[in-house]
Amino acid sequence: MAILVQQTLDECINYKPVVVSVGRHTLYKRRWRAQAEDGVELAINLNEPVEDGALLSSENGVIYKVQQVKEDVIIIPLPDSTEMSAKLGWYLGNQHLPVEVRVDSIVVEHIKTLLAALNRIGIPYTLSNQVFHCKMHSHQH
Repeated sequence: MAILVQQTLDECINYKPVVVSVGRHTLYKRRWRAQAEDGVELAINLNEPVEDGALLSSENGVIYKVQQVKEDVIIIPLPDSTEMSAKLGWYLGNQHLPVEVRVDSIVVEHIKTLLAALNRIGIPYTLSNQVFHCKMHSHQH
């Protein structure tokens, strides 16, 4: 039987939480199921979605820490030229792709057709396996 989790915590003092690893798409949801590192099955029912690193308080008194799993991503260094920056912004914007903007790069989900387009346009990139922190796509402006 799954342990019910309905609350988040701001901090955890003097207690090592049990890790529960989940994918990015699961974190977009308020209700989901997962198995924690200690083997306990959890039934998550929250008021709003949580992010990587969130602390969850369960009905059995155990605190769980959400750990987002790594995934294949494309890392695009920020272009030096204004022209290439405009091309990149136009292309990614038209694709409605979720992005993570870092100090020196833009990270996007690994999509084969995107790789082909980046090659065609002449935009350099590297492939990696990392935690991809992006917000859920929305058409709300």
